[in-house]
Formats: sequence, C-alpha cells, structure tokens
Amino acid sequence: MQTIAAAKRITIGFRAGYPPYSDLLDGRPVGYVIDLCRQVVDGLRRELGIDRLDVEFIPIPLAARFAMMREGRMDMECAATTITAERQRQVSFSAPIFFTATRFVALRRNGYKTFADLAGRTVASLAGTSETGELNAANRRRKLNIAILLCREDAEAFAAVKTERAAAYVMDDVLLAGVMAGWGRSDDLAMSEDTLGATEAYGIMLPLGDDAFVQAVNAGLRAAAASGRWKEIYDAWFLTPDPATGRTPNLPLSPDLKASIARMGG
Repeated sequence: MQTIAAAKRITIGFRAGYPPYSDLLDGRPVGYVIDLCRQVVDGLRRELGIDRLDVEFIPIPLAARFAMMREGRMDMECAATTITAERQRQVSFSAPIFFTATRFVALRRNGYKTFADLAGRTVASLAGTSETGELNAANRRRKLNIAILLCREDAEAFAAVKTERAAAYVMDDVLLAGVMAGWGRSDDLAMSEDTLGATEAYGIMLPLGDDAFVQAVNAGLRAAAASGRWKEIYDAWFLTPDPATGRTPNLPLSPDLKASIARMGG
C-alpha cells in the first residue's frame, strides 16, 4: 500500500481473448473483470487519500503469472485464476469474484456430450491450469484413458479441436463460451452440459503475505457490492451484446456468485 501510494501507480496483469470476461478492444483492456478491478482501484485511491492512482495494465502469459506475482512485476492480477489451496501457498487472493465449472467444447457433428464420451481419446487443455489437474484426477479415478494435449493458449487448443487433432478442449465454461463467441463459425462447436468436478471460484491474485493489501482490495469489492455497481458490471457484460463480438452471452448471475455478492453487502 505504501509503495502504491508513493508511486501513485498500480500495475495490473490481465489476459486478452476471453470476451466478455476480459479482452482487448481498440488496444484497451475491457471486460467484466477489468471493470470490477477498476472499481477496486477507485476504492484503493480513496483509502490511500491520494488525488490520483494511475493504472498500468500489462499482458501476462498464462504460465508465468505466479512467477510474475512473486517477483513483484505486478501488484494485482485481474484475470481468470482459480483459488486453490496449493496456489494460496504461493500467492494471496481476494474474495471470490466469479464461479465457474469445467466443461469441454467439441465439434457438434461428433456428438460428444459427456466426459465418458471422450474415453480413450485425445483432448486439449492448457498447461499450468487447475483444469488439467482435474482431468488427470478424473482419468485416474474413472479410468477414462484420456490423452491430454497440453497447449499454451486458447487459439492453439481450439485449432486442435477444429483440425481433429483433439476430440475436445477442456477448460472453464465462461472462458470457453467467450472464445466460442469470437471464433467465426462457432455454431460448428458445442459445449458439454456435463461438468468435471465441483464449481470453482476465481479471485483477484495478490502478493503473498500482504494482509493489509488483501483487506483493502476486499473493501473495494464490498463497496462495489453494496452500491449495486458489481451487479451492474455483471449485467453489462453477460446480459447485453459484447462490444467485441456483437453477441450476447446470456449468462445469468450464478447462484454461487449471487450469494457471494450478497455476503459482501450487495
């Protein structure tokens, strides 16, 4: 907090390509999590009592996000990072800002509907994600014999599905839906209703051990919940046409997120 106050600057890591959750529009970061984090920054500025707090958004590679936080190359990560016990030994997290489930996308014509349908096949997933860990655990538990093609980015994973090098792409449903919306002939693709494991929570990633900073970020989230601004941000991105794709995600507020916002004062 003292460092940010002195510099009057905060560095936020983000990832593009996940409309409407987070994306780039005309070279500017936009999306649900971006707007929510801007609310947090406004709260930090007020708490620090400074006249301005400049925001520097930096793109972050998926595989490097935890190292970048540990090395102090960003102050906050406003992206789609799942809160897990293992990760909490490396970094801190805010209160939950989104809830999601692990599903898969496949070519509609192949008719894959459940994870059992993928038994013995190759599926794509992203290296270094909790979804890959879930898939490995399900493989062992359910003896699915699924081979995992590890990819670095969504575009690579979707390309593997479209060229049938992989039968499906396994990832969080909100990220799959966003990328599908901007992927040209997305009607060729279908998302599974079947989920893998329990619902997971995303949080704003923060430096480990800085309790005052975590509390300040959560205070900003509580203020956004209490004012109704959090719900407004959600509705603007998930229930209205996305400015990047022109499509409406039509993803109503989940019961988990609704309850979480209520606990925060909304």
